[in-house]
Amino acid sequence: MSFSRRDFLKITALAGAAVGLGTPVVRYLLDRGSLKKIAATHYLMGTIVNFVLIAESEEQVQSALQTTLDTMQHLIHIYDHRQLNGPLGQLNLTGTALHPPRELVATLQQALHYGELSHGAFDVTIKPMLDALQANHSPTKDLKDLVNYRRLNVTDDGITLARPGMAVTLDGIAKGCVIDGGIAVLYQLGFENVLVEAGGDMMAKSTQDGEIWQVGITHPRAPKETIAVISIQNQAVATSGDYMNSFSADYSTHHIVDPRTGRSPSQLASATVVAPSVAAADALSTTMMVLGVQDGLALIENIPDASALLVSKDLQIYRSGKFPIG
Repeated sequence: MSFSRRDFLKITALAGAAVGLGTPVVRYLLDRGSLKKIAATHYLMGTIVNFVLIAESEEQVQSALQTTLDTMQHLIHIYDHRQLNGPLGQLNLTGTALHPPRELVATLQQALHYGELSHGAFDVTIKPMLDALQANHSPTKDLKDLVNYRRLNVTDDGITLARPGMAVTLDGIAKGCVIDGGIAVLYQLGFENVLVEAGGDMMAKSTQDGEIWQVGITHPRAPKETIAVISIQNQAVATSGDYMNSFSADYSTHHIVDPRTGRSPSQLASATVVAPSVAAADALSTTMMVLGVQDGLALIENIPDASALLVSKDLQIYRSGKFPIG
C-alpha cells in the first residue's frame, strides 16, 4: 500500500463510506461545522506520512502535530541503523549498547518474539546479509552464520551482539513503532479520532462507537487499483510486497529476503496483516512474505488478534478466517 496524499484521502471513502471517524455526536458536530476533518502530510522515514484528525481548528491540529512529529523524529533516531550516532548505529559499530533507550529495548524484545514465533523467518540480525546482497555479492556461509536472532542479547541494562560482524536492522518493524508512537502522543493530547499512514502502514483510531474505516489494499501488479477492501476500527494495517522495491522485472528479487536462505521468497506478491499495533502488523506482514501461504496462514491463525490476506505471484488470494473483508 503506497499512497500520495490524494490517494490517501480516497481510501477513506471506498465502498461509499463517509470520510472521517466519530460517534453520532461527532458526525453531527462535523455536519454543523463545530468540528473539522483536517488532513496533513509530512515527510519522514524516507516516505510520505499522512495524518487525518477530527478537531475544532487547524491551529489545534498544527500544535499537536508538531509535538507528534518531534516524538516520531526522536524514535527514528533510536531505531535507524543509518544514524551512526544513534543507539542502534552504535550497537552495530561496537557490538554493545549500554543503558539503551527503553524504546529500543522494547522493540528488540518484540522483534525477538517474532523471530521465535516464526522460527527465524523474521530476524533483525539479517543486516550483514542484506548489505552483501545490496552490493551484488552472494552471501557466503560465514556471512549467513552471522544471521541468528538468538545471538542478540537484550536487557534493560545493555544490548550485545554475540559475534563480531553481526548487525541489526529494524526496517521490518521500526516504521510501525514510529507510527504507534505518534498515535500515542495524539491520543494523550486528546485526539481520539485519527488515522496515520506511512508507506502503506497505518493505524485507524476512533471512539468506541465511531464509524469504521474502509481501507483499500493495493493490487500488487496494478498500483492504481485495489485488490480488496477491508473494514477496520482501532486496528493497524501493514502491507509488504515484492513490488515495493523490486530489483528485477519479474519481481523475483526484491527487498524482502528470507534470513534462512539469503534469497527473496518466491511464492507471494504481497501480504497484508491487520493487528492491534502497527509494529505487530509491520513485523507480521514481512514474516508472511517469507513464510508463504501454507506456513504463513498456519502462523497467523494461531495469533488471536491478528489476521492476514496473502496474494500469490499468480494473483490468487488467500486469507485467514478473521480477515475483515468489506
